[in-house]
Parts: sequence; C-alpha cells; structure tokens
Amino acid sequence: MEVSSVEQISKRNKITAMTASDYQHLVVLLQEFSQASDRYVESTGAQFGTHRTDMNALSIIMKYQQRGALPSPKDLSNELQLSSPATTAMLDRLSRLGLIERLRSDQDRRVMRISPTEKAWTKGREMFMPLGMKMMEVIGNYNENELQIITRFMTDVIAGVDSAREEAVTQSSANLQNLPMGNSIDR
Repeated sequence: MEVSSVEQISKRNKITAMTASDYQHLVVLLQEFSQASDRYVESTGAQFGTHRTDMNALSIIMKYQQRGALPSPKDLSNELQLSSPATTAMLDRLSRLGLIERLRSDQDRRVMRISPTEKAWTKGREMFMPLGMKMMEVIGNYNENELQIITRFMTDVIAGVDSAREEAVTQSSANLQNLPMGNSIDR
C-alpha cells in the first residue's frame, strides 16, 4: 500500500493515533500471520500426504457438515476457485487417502455430496491440535474486552479479504473479456 493510500484510509476512518507506518506494519503482520498459517498447513499436510488445497477442501467440507449440510463438488470448485477437472483430481486424492466419501442422493442419483470420514476428523485433530493449543495459550494472554476487539477485528479482516478477492476475480474476468480476439495471456 502506498503511504498516500494509507493516509487517506486513516483520515477517512478518523484514526489519528496510528501513523501510516503503524498501518503498514499491521498489514505486514497480517500477511506474515497468513504465511505462517500456510507454512503450518503445508508442513503438517506433508506428514499426512495432503496438499494445501486438499486441507482447504477438507476444512470447507467439515464446515458444511457442522452446519448440517454436505457440499457438492461444484460447491467446492466455487469456494476453492478450482476448475472442474482440478476439483475431481483433488476429490480422487482425498478419497484414495480415505478422508472423504462421495455420497449419491437417494432422490436423484445424479446429485453427489461430499462427506468427511471419521479418519478425516481424527487426522484433522492430530494435525491441528498442536496449533489450537498454541493459539489458546496466546488467547489466554488477553482480557475479555481485548478479545472482543480482536474478534471484531479478525471478523472484519476476513470479510475484507473475501471482498478484495471477489473484486479481483471480477476485475480479472472483465479484463479477460476485453482482450482482442486471438490474443492470449499465456504467451
């Protein structure tokens, strides 16, 4: 982010206690947190034979199940921004590892839903229990008011990232549609 952009945001939000440098430092810390989380997922996933995309898919599948539903392959494709063939290959890997089941609807055999297996829940606990314990240690250092602020901040940050992703995808799609015929990005 340019300093002028940070200053504009700061003025718009009437934040005077933080300098532009403080703002930038916080954004860098958020990026570093994201990268550290990715490294954790990649490291633990490698121990269990899964890729980061596989782990993200399992997380989505488990969230669906916790909400009382199961995702379709198309749901996963949309959430992970994967092509249909890439989604199928990922689901094949997870199935071979015994981490998911493909379930056909009794009402319409064409409808398929993806369910995590008990092995996925067990492996998930093994993989993420150490991270969860460390996070609980960190959270334990803050009082209730601080945790409410942190919770609101993280909720807003996640919404901001999702919004930025949607804007980037929309902008990318618009740019692709405006290419002259016969031109390709893959030159």
